[in-house]
Amino acid sequence: MASKDQLILGYWNIRGFAEPSRLLLQYKKVPFTNKLYNFGDAPDFKRDEWLNEKNSLGLDFPNLPYLIDGDLKLSQAKTILTHLGRKFQLMGNNEVETSLIELLIDQSSDLRQELNNVCYRAINFEAVKKKFCDETLPVHLKLFEDFLTKNGKKWIISDTLTAADFQLFEYLDHCWLLSNDNWAEYPKVSAYMQAFRELSELKKYLESEHAKRPINGKMAKFGGLVVQHVEKKKEEPAKVDENQQPPTA
Repeated sequence: MASKDQLILGYWNIRGFAEPSRLLLQYKKVPFTNKLYNFGDAPDFKRDEWLNEKNSLGLDFPNLPYLIDGDLKLSQAKTILTHLGRKFQLMGNNEVETSLIELLIDQSSDLRQELNNVCYRAINFEAVKKKFCDETLPVHLKLFEDFLTKNGKKWIISDTLTAADFQLFEYLDHCWLLSNDNWAEYPKVSAYMQAFRELSELKKYLESEHAKRPINGKMAKFGGLVVQHVEKKKEEPAKVDENQQPPTA
């Protein structure tokens, strides 16, 4: 039974915008109540589970995700993540690091919002997905690749994990699931992602509950069900038969 002082993190039964905070709590081995709300089925995808509680939780700005930490009740995903970062000493060791952590949280949020537009709002999904993967995503990946190279640390800001890492990994992973590429042009990003997946504090969670939860709501055009990264095989050039005679006029 949960303690009265135990943290309560409320969100849809998806990874979405709350998973960075879940990852942080799992990493720090903090007991918390993972309050999950489910969407109804198509075509309405009703939100009754949430709406029936929305105005009874004492939230000043009722929304998902929310965090109840004793008498403190918060909504907004980035606010929750940075609150947890401060609470568990994951917001850097000085003002410069804290500012860079906040920058990376905002930067990765921009990427996730671009992905949201593809997954939820695209009319011609395949065309919009292709443009995102071919044009939008590479711009973001190059920025993160360059930052990792310039900073020269094990993680995005320092040699120890910060709140920014939980969000950056999670939102990059959402893009990885959509992408058919292997990201070979971004070796620093790829190594960063693999190192995060191998964290002993998170490996079990990443391979179980995390892997079994969809990244988006069931009404999304992508990610409403659990998906795996599928790398598109590159077409091999046609083999030339050296014995074949050239055509005659």
